[in-house]
Amino acid sequence: MTWGDPEGMEAAAIVGTLRPLLPPPPPGAAGPFALSDKAKLRGFAEAAGFMPEDMVDVESGWRYPDEATAVRGLGSSGVAARAKRLVGAEAVDAAYRAALAPFRQADGSFRIGASCRFLVARA
Repeated sequence: MTWGDPEGMEAAAIVGTLRPLLPPPPPGAAGPFALSDKAKLRGFAEAAGFMPEDMVDVESGWRYPDEATAVRGLGSSGVAARAKRLVGAEAVDAAYRAALAPFRQADGSFRIGASCRFLVARA
């Protein structure tokens, strides 16, 4: 599984939120959407000795009942844990709260559009 096309995907805004809090990646390092390109994903599977058969994009939006749950959930990623070690939990939480603001619903919940891309392959 990998992320679907990041263009226009609301979740892409959230995924990149912590970038300013982290050191720059090494030159040429793949980003979080490196395998979003269908040809690259197929090539990755083929290089591992698999035969790609089917690729499907599935809408899988993120939903949180409130800001505290959203910040806690987003803050549980490995990237967030690294950022917390470098700049502190308060800075990470503040960055997420700011990034979440456009996605707040009238009832206080949060809805963020996202999709996942699945590649089915045989060994």
